[in-house]
Amino acid sequence: MAHVKTAFNASCLNCGLQKICFPTGLSKQEMDSLDHIVQRKAPLQKGQMLFSSGDKFTSLYAVRAGVIKVYSFSDGGEEVVHGFYLPGDVVGVDALASKIHLFNAMALDVTSVCTLPFKELSDLSQKIPHLSHQVFNILSKEVVDGRLHSELLMKKNADQRIAQFLWGMAERFKNRGYHYLEFRLSILHRDVAIYLGLTPETVSRILAKLHQDNVVTWKKKEVQIHDEMALRTLAGCTECDSSSCAKVV
Repeated sequence: MAHVKTAFNASCLNCGLQKICFPTGLSKQEMDSLDHIVQRKAPLQKGQMLFSSGDKFTSLYAVRAGVIKVYSFSDGGEEVVHGFYLPGDVVGVDALASKIHLFNAMALDVTSVCTLPFKELSDLSQKIPHLSHQVFNILSKEVVDGRLHSELLMKKNADQRIAQFLWGMAERFKNRGYHYLEFRLSILHRDVAIYLGLTPETVSRILAKLHQDNVVTWKKKEVQIHDEMALRTLAGCTECDSSSCAKVV
């Protein structure tokens, strides 16, 4: 991967993710004020919970490194995967209204987050209007992502879902300054199957075909895109940018 500065102890000003995280558009003085309320705790280990369904909402969490899976369980006990959060993404906004987390958030790899206590963030937003604007942007993104994911499940066939998922992930890595044609993805095929409404067998079959056709290879957490245009075409993203395909994952 490209060298994007996301060291655990890096300040907001020195973090390479500031352009896609809360500090977007803030002055140095405003970033210093934001950095003052940010809490940086020890990284989560793989399988460790960031929060669980039923927990009281107190903070928003900006992913600094790693991957967070947000999921819940149906009345019948079946797992429902709602999304995957990469560095620069903000987790927890769904609990703003209820003040109770309705979903579970689990680290899929060693993951560090910046904790933003919401009361302090709200108080600071009154002094920094652009910070309040950022919160609304994050809320808007959550709404759009949910609607595009619903559209993906309703209108795309299995091959298109897998292709759009993979290209969407590539776009997200690209937007973060990482290599996007070859990257590490610590997400189980099983989780992708649940997220896309497919069976694990279908996901495995389609990935095997994509590998055989020299389009993309995803083995042991390593993704290699061999034919970018073929993958984009299958995903239906030949004329789109990160504002569409990348949002469905």
